[in-house]
Amino acid sequence: MRSALSSGGICLALLLAGPMLRAQAPAAPPGTDSASRAAQRFPQPVRAGDLIGRRVLEPVESRNVVGRVSAVVRRADGRIDLVLEHGGNFGLGGRRIAVPSEALALLGAELEILGYTPAELDRLPTFDGGGTVGIAPDDTIRMGLARPSH
Repeated sequence: MRSALSSGGICLALLLAGPMLRAQAPAAPPGTDSASRAAQRFPQPVRAGDLIGRRVLEPVESRNVVGRVSAVVRRADGRIDLVLEHGGNFGLGGRRIAVPSEALALLGAELEILGYTPAELDRLPTFDGGGTVGIAPDDTIRMGLARPSH
């Protein structure tokens, strides 16, 4: 007697379930640092200039906008920060802050912040550019991928 799940049935089931079978990084163990967590998000090459102007969202269903990327810079220690226009209302009254690239992930045409709460972002110092060098728009950096948080 043949099984109800013949090879044709299995292929059809996989075809129908395809959109739900996305590769996702395993959950990071507790206490893992942000660089290790970022490495588990399937880092992808992206042009630094393509990040400028992108909205940065909170990882919650409401998808609140944290800010927009205004620059990509390299610190003296070689790590990469994305400078955000953060706070204010309707683009006015905000300030620039630097967020490590490993605390952000690509989510379609936007970025999602994964390493900081809104209160922690508010406590970051205002970015003055000291000790950093701007990354050219055509230079490629690596950013992890995010899956929708909701």
